[in-house]
Amino acid sequence: MNKLYALLDSIADQPFLAIQQLYGTYSFPRFELNFIKMQGSPGANPASIASVKIPLQHSKIPEDFLQAAECRLAAADFLIRRFRQGITRFALQNRGKDGSGSFDTIALSQKMLCRDSVLFGDDAVCLRFIISLPAKGQGGVFDAEQAWIMLHQELVAIVDDCFFYQHYDRQTRLQLERFVDLQKNRRQIIQFMRQHGLVAFIANDAKLPRHSGVDDLPALCESVKTFQSPVSLQITIPLSDGRSITGMGIKEGITCITGGGYHGKSTLMQAILSGVYAHIPGDGREYVVTREDAFFIRAEEGRSIRDVDISPFIGDLPNGVKTDCFSSDNASGSTSQAANIVEAIESGSRLLLFDEDTCATNFLVRDELIKKILDAKQEPIKPLYSTVRSLWKKHHVSMIFVVGGLGYFLQKADTCLLMDNYRCEDITAKVRDRLGAIEEDQAIPDFVGSRRLAADNFDPAYINQRLDKRIPKRIKALRNAPSQLEYGMDLVNLDAVAQIAEAPQLLAIGYCLFALRTKLKQSGDKPETIRFWIDWLEGEINKHGLAALEPDYPGTLSMPRKYELAAAINRIRSLRIARNDGQKKDHP
Repeated sequence: MNKLYALLDSIADQPFLAIQQLYGTYSFPRFELNFIKMQGSPGANPASIASVKIPLQHSKIPEDFLQAAECRLAAADFLIRRFRQGITRFALQNRGKDGSGSFDTIALSQKMLCRDSVLFGDDAVCLRFIISLPAKGQGGVFDAEQAWIMLHQELVAIVDDCFFYQHYDRQTRLQLERFVDLQKNRRQIIQFMRQHGLVAFIANDAKLPRHSGVDDLPALCESVKTFQSPVSLQITIPLSDGRSITGMGIKEGITCITGGGYHGKSTLMQAILSGVYAHIPGDGREYVVTREDAFFIRAEEGRSIRDVDISPFIGDLPNGVKTDCFSSDNASGSTSQAANIVEAIESGSRLLLFDEDTCATNFLVRDELIKKILDAKQEPIKPLYSTVRSLWKKHHVSMIFVVGGLGYFLQKADTCLLMDNYRCEDITAKVRDRLGAIEEDQAIPDFVGSRRLAADNFDPAYINQRLDKRIPKRIKALRNAPSQLEYGMDLVNLDAVAQIAEAPQLLAIGYCLFALRTKLKQSGDKPETIRFWIDWLEGEINKHGLAALEPDYPGTLSMPRKYELAAAINRIRSLRIARNDGQKKDHP
């Protein structure tokens, strides 16, 4: 600490860039502080990155909370949230010029994700955080006095409150235990689902409604109804500690969720698509668990498509446009939805989720009246309802549909659910009685083999033509559009990719592309498939953590699923696909 105080004093009231001298490690009585990345100006975004390192023998977090990977993930999630709460309790924010003089953490959602903000080693835990060092005065000189208060008083209080189990009160210890137990129980639910052919599980008494369409916190209204499983679909999952969890199990195959408007259909679907992630205690969806390969499919007008075989769903288009290797810079609703299905299956997903509200109607169905007007030869689109059974039987692709006005899919469904004032009923027998037996489809043709990536993809360089300046690497989330990624010269729009849970996942996708760029260059004239590359990178991250991506700002990433990475790859407008002979296919 004396070393840090002396250095701060020596650069007091100096131009702000003098803080670059703070790079390095400083010892405090109970932890070690390390400055990893230093900001260039007051209030800069991104700000500085620092870390605190605490020996586990001093932290005294119980060893059994750190043994299994899912337990470490839960403990890490708990600690970063507690550190964030400590900032609120102990730190004065925005004390300096241009909003400088603040602590922050990575943005956190309601999900428990693998992040590079908290790392457990063999003998220590390290937490990375964001710190905007303070400036003052008209010129924005370094405010050493406030910096010392931040580090010597506020940071010490935050660390003492966050890391030392022996200082936790009973409620805090129980909260940490709930985080860990939730992950343990979730792992057992997933194992049970695999053994019994289930694609989703929704526990009884789950609270599914959210605060709003833009706020993922649970709805607090007293009238919120908790979920209860229909008796016919209710299952009980035994846990290793002797307890059990009861709720609704959705089996593989075709499932339809129907009901009137505002009765909870889409609320249930939103919970299911979010169930690919673990949720924090108190969220209400803690035991809503969905198979990890689930992917939400929707229409996406205007997206780019590169060399995708959409011919199983859309025949050749006017003017001789072939659809077995279809490309477009401005896809329609139907062609985009067809491409989304093919790309998801290509990436390994075998569980697709649909809500009719976000689908292209002409892609879903073709009713009897339009058939009387348009001859089949005039319509290249093969409605999805005519292929769903074949997708399930031939390709083992399960699907869950939300339908309120399209009864066609009820004729195809193995399981039919009715949401009536947020109460779930199994109406499968009723549907079969009124609509007859399940209608099977004609066999869907095989898809063309997976596309292979050309070696010169994912160039991160950005050229500012106005300033005639070249930036070797541009990877950043668009500040005012959290679902859009600036990567090199591309703006990758992921607004329609529903299962990105938090902005740091988007940034991690950018660094995934950069990591793939390096390996693609090394692969030379031996191109591999998109599935090969996303599986390879997932394996590297599982072995080495997010550090394998070598981010410019360590501590700011959350792990994306490989399916969202594939979705990002497929939406890059400069994407190049290799021909069968290994050469790239160029597009205007």
